Amino acid sequence: MSANVPTSSDYEAEANRVRKEIDETIRELRSRLTPPSLASEAAAGLGLSDASWAASFEFATKRYPIPTAIAGFGIALWALAAIRNRSRRGGVASLASPLRESSESLVDSASRVFRERAALKRRELVRVAQARIAAGAEGLADELERKLDDVVDQVTGGGEVRPLIASAIQIALTAALEGLLRKDPRYP
Repeated sequence: MSANVPTSSDYEAEANRVRKEIDETIRELRSRLTPPSLASEAAAGLGLSDASWAASFEFATKRYPIPTAIAGFGIALWALAAIRNRSRRGGVASLASPLRESSESLVDSASRVFRERAALKRRELVRVAQARIAAGAEGLADELERKLDDVVDQVTGGGEVRPLIASAIQIALTAALEGLLRKDPRYP
């Protein structure tokens, strides 16, 4: 029975073995978590054999031909603008200037599109809101007329004054709504 009982040296040997395994695992993780190995692993996941520029370009042209062509055309125009700018300045190239001008133009175009879309959505929202408010106002007016008919029918001679009472209530409701929705001149 005493042969199966572990001793302190057995525990120490087991601890040393586990430490060595942990050290090996840490070394392996450090080698795998370098940027080049992560890039290679990501490229392999996408189906690329390596993460070189040529392989990436080939992948992009096969998978996304139109966006790649547009990007290539944009880079070509940018390079042409840089070459023209260099010839105007007597050989001194300023690559940032065409890039800055291009980015400003792109930002302006994107801003214009966003503003136009926002205005379109705002007009659509106002149109829908107006339709819903009109439908709600019609429903409210119909309900008020039904209730008014019930009340006026109980009044002596109510049939003759019904148009007067109905128009007075509608004018009062209109004035109340305008009062609620009117802008305060203190808050533009």
